[in-house]
Amino acid sequence: MRTMSAIRLLVKMSLLSLAIGGCTSLPSAQPLGINEQAMPQSCYATHGGTRLAQIRAIATALERQDYEIRASDVELGLVSAERIRRQPGLGATHQWRGSSLTGFGGRRGGVMLGGGFGNPFGVFRSDPYSIERVSVSADGPRYLAVRSMMIMSPDGFVIDARPASPEPFCQQTHAAIEQALARLGDAP
Repeated sequence: MRTMSAIRLLVKMSLLSLAIGGCTSLPSAQPLGINEQAMPQSCYATHGGTRLAQIRAIATALERQDYEIRASDVELGLVSAERIRRQPGLGATHQWRGSSLTGFGGRRGGVMLGGGFGNPFGVFRSDPYSIERVSVSADGPRYLAVRSMMIMSPDGFVIDARPASPEPFCQQTHAAIEQALARLGDAP
């Protein structure tokens, strides 16, 4: 009897939390999750040529800026790219993990054998890295350029993540696309 009443109470609490939460937990209807009102107008631009020529120009422009193309789709009008860079100097900070003087079980549940003072305070390790992701996607006849930045620890933990689509970035990206369109238009 007590088990049934506990289950009923749990079900009621779950339904109540869903009713209070509403639709806030549902994903956005926009694939990139972009708030269009928050985007600078310079992040939108119209480019000439066919859709295939536009996608080629976008990929060329991003590759010239040292991005690696991760995905492209002509039908959707989408090019996604990323650039990974080390952040030298940011690795010489103390984190929440223990030092190298930690004994048994201190490193990921394993046993550390040996000893020494090569890194007594655990501060000398590899540097974190930044991941910069760019998506240029068709929004009708216009293209929207969006960038996000993440700083990752060497262990793969996110230190910082944020959208980063300021006006200068958008202007430079669309200008590079126009230059690539002009170059590709001259090529046979």
